[in-house]
Amino acid sequence: DVHKIETVSGWGVRLLNPVWNRANVLSGTNAEEPERGLSAEGRDFIHVLEEHEIYPDVSHLSDAGFWDLVRMAKRPIVASHSNARAVCPHRRNLTDDQFRAIRDLGGVVGLNLYLDFVGQPTMDALAAHVEHFLNLNGEKTVCLGGDLDGCDVLPDGMHGLRDYALLETNFEKWGFGEQIVRNLFYQSLEKVVKLCIM
Repeated sequence: DVHKIETVSGWGVRLLNPVWNRANVLSGTNAEEPERGLSAEGRDFIHVLEEHEIYPDVSHLSDAGFWDLVRMAKRPIVASHSNARAVCPHRRNLTDDQFRAIRDLGGVVGLNLYLDFVGQPTMDALAAHVEHFLNLNGEKTVCLGGDLDGCDVLPDGMHGLRDYALLETNFEKWGFGEQIVRNLFYQSLEKVVKLCIM
């Protein structure tokens, strides 16, 4: 309901996905009606989100809906929990062109830790996604996401949020460097958070 956006903005909501797995009046999704993009209602919804400084989250949006949103976006967009489709060819992951579009709009992409989107339940498999995005000049675009709600298989040794310190240990082992680790843990995301409070 587009009329409720002002209400949730007042609550402090700054990120909202217009769809989940099921298609709705706003758009198709990665999982259902993937060929359907934003409807007229969906475009109105995105306009109102932007007016209220709420970032649209594209992690479940259909590819068609993604590109509709990119064409109309006046502010950064976010994929809160999506990996690289070139590394793991799941429909929920981002193509290189989608990642570049988010990067060029000043948005962020949060790494998804769930097995289905990583490819293998290993830290090395997760590292492959980070490396791929870094090779797309994404050092200020990639951050930590999650998808921890209800998932049952995470990378080696991880059981939930309490284990994010393992990511830091492994990022350092992989030689990503201190600045990349800072970007992943907070600075990439911080740049869009600051836009909400300026």
